[in-house]
Amino acid sequence: MSQHSPSSGEATPPRAPPRSLSQALLVLGKGGVGKTTIAAGLAALEAQTHGAAIFVEFGDGDAGKRALAGAGRAVRHVVIRPIDAAQRAAAPLFGSATVAKIVLGNFAIKPLLAVAPAIRELAMLEVVRQLAADNPGVRVIVDMPATGHSVAWLRVPTQGRDFLGSGPLFELCDRIRRELLSPGRASIIVVSLPERLVIEETLELCAAVARETSLAVDRIAVNRVPVALPREALTDAHALAAAGGPLAGAAAELAVVLAAREAQRGEAVAALDSLAGKEHTVWHLPLAPGDPSARDVARWLLAEGAP
Repeated sequence: MSQHSPSSGEATPPRAPPRSLSQALLVLGKGGVGKTTIAAGLAALEAQTHGAAIFVEFGDGDAGKRALAGAGRAVRHVVIRPIDAAQRAAAPLFGSATVAKIVLGNFAIKPLLAVAPAIRELAMLEVVRQLAADNPGVRVIVDMPATGHSVAWLRVPTQGRDFLGSGPLFELCDRIRRELLSPGRASIIVVSLPERLVIEETLELCAAVARETSLAVDRIAVNRVPVALPREALTDAHALAAAGGPLAGAAAELAVVLAAREAQRGEAVAALDSLAGKEHTVWHLPLAPGDPSARDVARWLLAEGAP
């Protein structure tokens, strides 16, 4: 398991082994950090190592389809749309999937679902719970909404249960909380970047999850960490530029690029120092020259000891 050590060289106290990850992996993170890419990589790794995985995405499914390209048929891509989720979640309440579809498909009900986020969130979480229950032994990786919405989603079942007190919706909230959003049932992975502000926001998110839900963040995946250059690369570029000749100009330009890369690496290491000593296990994924495939991410995650 890769862990970043403080740049001062001081010895860090040994940590307890990280908690095992649960069947459902809820992947959180702000927009633009590569959350869907990391989630797809986790699904690809799970399929490679255990033969099957379920990747869950909310919305139109386009982002997940792109991220899963090349992941293989062992990864089942499930796209959950609000109206479909509401009909599926409501089937037990109406006693029939057909009746639920007729009622919720009514022209007067559809607008209500569109403006009632708590109902939508409950329904979509219930579908995730059903997927996990219907596929024992298969890991379900969920690409959660962007940061601000994710914690709100995780709060809804507890809030609904406490507010309702009894009845079918109370039972739905209680079931989601017990069978999905509880320790041992779900693990939370937060995707971040090696930038000070983003890491500060990540730590705030971790604190909010611990404070406002019954879960805690199990892993932090720091994406796009600049890889250290060979020590002699910048020195050789400067020497070649100083020597003159036909390659001097190109070597000087290369030296500028390498120096900028080293500075970027230094800033990343400094930002990662703020994670040192925290209770979270941290995965470091390298900065790639292009968009990595799910298999690339799976390989990097495996090297980091995931999952």
